[in-house]
Amino acid sequence: MKKSSRSLLIIEENPHIATVLTQTLRADYVITVATNSRDAVRLLVQGRQFDCIITELDLPFFDGLELVKLVRMNKLSERTPVLILSDASDSDTRIACLEAGADAHIAKPFNPLEVSVTLRTLSNRYMVTVERDETPVIPMHSSLLKRFWSPSSLNL
Repeated sequence: MKKSSRSLLIIEENPHIATVLTQTLRADYVITVATNSRDAVRLLVQGRQFDCIITELDLPFFDGLELVKLVRMNKLSERTPVLILSDASDSDTRIACLEAGADAHIAKPFNPLEVSVTLRTLSNRYMVTVERDETPVIPMHSSLLKRFWSPSSLNL
């Protein structure tokens, strides 16, 4: 089996859900799991790049919508497909996710195969429509974060 070079960031507080996602997606992605949004933000601010991101909405420190907004503000991740998993399945929540910049929303409990197919579809769409720029991109400076979050909460 060929090891994938695509990378996936999963931000999920529930270890059972993180394990299910990891087992389902490990053949297609090199997976990094963050159990809270502070750790995920730290990875992004440090310049780590991911081909896809899965996040839940109800997170400690910053909620999933704030996290998506940060992803979209960062030059390194602004085009990264983001999938939100949420206990809320109402239309208002789905609309808020899309308005924040998420590419898709799947309600919990979810079918892991639906997550896999959604990520594959989003990745293929992004690969066709967006060529990665070969010029160096400067990671988002931490001073930009001050507008949204306290740097002390990031422990940068």
